[in-house]
Amino acid sequence: MKSITNLMINEYGVKRVCFMGYKVSKDNPYTFHHLKKKEHGGKEDLKNGAILTDIAHKYLHIIESRDKELYDLLNNVLWQINEQGFAPLERQLLAIDYILRIFEEKHQKDRAKSGKILIKREYKEGRIVNDGVFRTNKRH
Repeated sequence: MKSITNLMINEYGVKRVCFMGYKVSKDNPYTFHHLKKKEHGGKEDLKNGAILTDIAHKYLHIIESRDKELYDLLNNVLWQINEQGFAPLERQLLAIDYILRIFEEKHQKDRAKSGKILIKREYKEGRIVNDGVFRTNKRH
């Protein structure tokens, strides 16, 4: 794991759940998402990052490729979480889940170039909102 990712995990008090509400596991580790892309001058630092799991990160980029408007909404919530300086609040996770559900409804029949279904089960499962339980570390 990159040192910036470890630093953000510690600084933001992120434990067991990423900024998008996905559960962290051995098979779904943390990754660093550039809020402002490198090709647009985004740096790899605390002010330009979101801690996502591998699954959440892949899903976010699928959303970006299919629905820029919903991607921008998600990225805006991730910016808010970054700027507050601590793990996501319940209301932020609910907002993210709502945006993801809109995407899933709009694109439920979409296929990848390979012909496989675009929205995999792993993208829908593993979010704490789907469990009906919030297990974030509510520091604020």
